[in-house]
Amino acid sequence: MSTVPVPQRQLFWQNFDIQYHSTHPGLPHMKRPMWELPHWMNWLAGVLVEAGHTDLQVMDLYTEPGAVGETSVLDMEVVRSAVRAHPADCYLFSPMTVNLHFALQIADTVKEIHPRARTVFGGVVATPLAETVAAHPSVDYVVEGRGEYALPALLDTLDRAGDLAGVGHLVYRRGGTVVRTGLTYPDMPPHELPFPKVDLFPRSTGGDIRYLRQVYALGCPYRCTFCTIQTIGQKPSYFPVERVLSEIRAYRDHYGTHHNIYFGDETFTLHRDHTLELLAALGEEGDIGYDCQTRLNCLLDDTVLKALKESGCRWVEIGLETGVQSSLDEHKHHMKLREVEETLLRVRDAGLAACAFTVNGFPDQTPDDMRRSIDFVCSLIDRDLLQASYLFGLVPYPGSAMYDFPERFGMEILHHDYARYHEDLPPVFRTAHSSPDEVYEVFLDGVTSLGQAMDKVPYFSGDLVHPRESYGAFWAEAHV
Repeated sequence: MSTVPVPQRQLFWQNFDIQYHSTHPGLPHMKRPMWELPHWMNWLAGVLVEAGHTDLQVMDLYTEPGAVGETSVLDMEVVRSAVRAHPADCYLFSPMTVNLHFALQIADTVKEIHPRARTVFGGVVATPLAETVAAHPSVDYVVEGRGEYALPALLDTLDRAGDLAGVGHLVYRRGGTVVRTGLTYPDMPPHELPFPKVDLFPRSTGGDIRYLRQVYALGCPYRCTFCTIQTIGQKPSYFPVERVLSEIRAYRDHYGTHHNIYFGDETFTLHRDHTLELLAALGEEGDIGYDCQTRLNCLLDDTVLKALKESGCRWVEIGLETGVQSSLDEHKHHMKLREVEETLLRVRDAGLAACAFTVNGFPDQTPDDMRRSIDFVCSLIDRDLLQASYLFGLVPYPGSAMYDFPERFGMEILHHDYARYHEDLPPVFRTAHSSPDEVYEVFLDGVTSLGQAMDKVPYFSGDLVHPRESYGAFWAEAHV
């Protein structure tokens, strides 16, 4: 995600880092602004290798010094140099919403320098905006939804100059008109997914990242109004446990055995039996430390909490979102504030550090409601029920219910300049309860308040582990 200057973030991230490092002894500080590998790239590269497309390269403009200036503008000379250095038959793009304009500029440059090359877009923003993206003159094809079947089929068809009508999940221009092929594929079951191409990035990249992302299950059964999870499905399907362990071993062998694992499943502890099966295997492995994310209502089983701790879990991230129950009823079902303190106490007593996801700006809230919500989260940190909390501004991303039906939630979306659909920028919508400026003022104050709340001796370590001045070098500038 592109970064924007938010001075309040410096203290926030420094104190967040203190809390995080206290539960991850020996974790080195990141050298560059790259939390993790873009997991989809290794995954999709494995799919392509299995299909016989083995000549693959990564064009890294994310960590390239100077690629994006202080005003979030691409340095086109850096882009042109990178494109010249990476000639290819086909360029694949999977941008986040706020980076869509960057991806389109890079596609323009590809067409300028390598006019015969094909450009293919997919992923979280290209799927809901497929027709819009496909209409761009530098985009040749858009693959909607999951691409494990569609992308190899597209590349094979292009190789033999075949009929695109036989390729599913495809949106493209034909005779100046955007068309869909109409063919769909079932989701590829996890046990059939080819092994990821782990070495897509050089070994040295392991020194730049905080953790290695891993996935146990694809999909989430919940329908939060602000979420775009429908791009990968609502019914969770699980990878075989040995496959998960094999991936972890391979990634750590290549990028460093010191690495912590981050399970990116939206609801890691959703299914008790599946969870306990994996946790038993992780415990037997013995040397894997990991973090996970889940929902509060999926942390009610003491057996699961005990198994999390014993199997190497160090940090649990929980989607609290807001301290206003009426907003949870509307936007995040099955979440009850009356359960928060008791559940977080049990999580803490199990020896697990808890971190919240907090979102500011729900459309049914007044600015005072938003302030009370942030104060509630700060109080949980003050009482050591939480060790830390993120704070993001609400963004109605394409693909979410809020974006598709804003009037249902009392929202008026002001524009479709996706470069401004950023969690650290003023909202792109207004409501009857608050203006974008009012919401943003609360957000900035909230970043400061949470930063101050996290300015404390970590609960689990009892000290700062390292001198305070050694923390936060990564956050010397604003990042998201």
